[in-house]
Amino acid sequence: IRTARKTEVLSCRTTMYKGHQERAHSPLRLLLKERHSDIRQGTHIVLDPQPSNDPNDPLNWPLWKRDAVFGVIFINTILLAAVPPPLLASSLTVLADIFNRPLSDMTQLSGYLVLVAGVLGPIVSALARKYGKRPQFIFSAIMGIIGTSVCIGSGDSYKILLAGRLIQGLGTTAFESLSLAVLGDLFFVHERGSRTGILVLCLTCMSSVVSIVSGPITERLGWKYMFIIHLPFVAAGAIAVLFYLPETQFRSALPEQRTVEEMLSGSLKGPIVEHNQTVSNDAVLEETQAYHKKTYVQSLAIFNGTYSSSFFKLLLAPFVMILNPAVLWSILVGGIPVGFYGTLAYILAQIWSGPPYNLSAAGNGYFYIGGLLGGLIGGVGGAKLCDMSSIWLVKRNRGTYEAEFRIPIQILGALLLGLGFFVFMWDVNHPTTHGYYLGAVCHGFICAGVTVTSTSSSLYIIDAYRAHATEIFILSMTVKNLMFYGFSYFMNDWATQDGAGAVFKVYGIVSLCFLATNIPMYVLGKVNRKFVHGLVILHKFAGL
Repeated sequence: IRTARKTEVLSCRTTMYKGHQERAHSPLRLLLKERHSDIRQGTHIVLDPQPSNDPNDPLNWPLWKRDAVFGVIFINTILLAAVPPPLLASSLTVLADIFNRPLSDMTQLSGYLVLVAGVLGPIVSALARKYGKRPQFIFSAIMGIIGTSVCIGSGDSYKILLAGRLIQGLGTTAFESLSLAVLGDLFFVHERGSRTGILVLCLTCMSSVVSIVSGPITERLGWKYMFIIHLPFVAAGAIAVLFYLPETQFRSALPEQRTVEEMLSGSLKGPIVEHNQTVSNDAVLEETQAYHKKTYVQSLAIFNGTYSSSFFKLLLAPFVMILNPAVLWSILVGGIPVGFYGTLAYILAQIWSGPPYNLSAAGNGYFYIGGLLGGLIGGVGGAKLCDMSSIWLVKRNRGTYEAEFRIPIQILGALLLGLGFFVFMWDVNHPTTHGYYLGAVCHGFICAGVTVTSTSSSLYIIDAYRAHATEIFILSMTVKNLMFYGFSYFMNDWATQDGAGAVFKVYGIVSLCFLATNIPMYVLGKVNRKFVHGLVILHKFAGL
């Protein structure tokens, strides 16, 4: 059995594919057992990251508990991060008439919400690093309740409604920016694929469900009922956060968790060697000291200790991370396309409410069924295909996993986005009475495309830069939300002056240009990781 060089080892998933059970005694596992008896493993899998011996380490929790925590995160991400921004999308023209204000003022009700979330993102990142993620989630849940209540009580005042939307933005920040990073706290590399796809689906395409429901509600009950119906769900989500969402950011008095690569550091040097020894699949047990397992009540503590790192450095960390080319790449392929998809909500009602379509608020809502179906297919199928392609590449790489194996699925994302944007352009440039049916299909292709690209880039960041996934996702979220806000000022005028087709054309060209960066990232990703770990400023500010 041939072994892998140290520089090729990031994590290992050697026998998860059928027909290769002979790799159960993989060379990597052999060397780990021979040279690092403290490395732990599951059946056929070298666990990465390596869990500690502390029962309070989230990686040591039973899977049902980790999935329960993930469920609370998922539900509240829907309620507080996915629902509020697009809640008014299908009713913009109706609200403009009710408040007697221009359409641009109505789009800013969503624009200012995402602006608050984007601007506060780095602060939430620093607070999460300093004091833990649980306090941030609790604060966001409370702000979600308050903001929704203010919107309900706004009467006919545009300013009070805007204030309520700003407070809702406070409730959005933590769940939009920290939820993906929590996956790195709770799950091993081989457990993240489908869960990441589900969360990305939630963050990118749940807006379709919101619009499908909110349009008919506005038309039949009135716009305030969108918030009235939303409030009890937000309250229930907040209760779940208080009682079923413990701290996931593990702090140990012992040395930090190490990846397989770090534990092998300095030991797999030299040429490839041969072994013909077999090793059992039983996990290697470490001698441990006594640990005190927290009770349920103790796990509900709001604060679980602090890091000694400077808050100022933690605040700057997301911006320093831009020096990592992989972070810029993840924004270009995972953040910007999502931003394009989200900003389409500003003009869709404008397109379909006028002739020859003449859709009502309910009709504008039903249009999003295409996006919903596309998002579901892209979220579930994209995550599965990402795992399958990674496993196939692991087989070709002699059982060694590389984070770059998450990238090839981006080809599918590029095809879906190109098809969606350019056919949509043709559709709106050649209007017909029933043209919105083709538009809905194109919207589904776009939603599927952004879900695939976001899932791929998110998995790459979690796998390659797990320790700083929080800062990276915060930066991506900030850029995306500032983009949402900025575009709210000119999207409607742009579509009016140049035609909606011009918007889809520009979005399609720019998206494909950005996705072309997948090629150098796949080829040079490992080289980039070595480069990043040598940057002194990242050591100083981000602790790499």
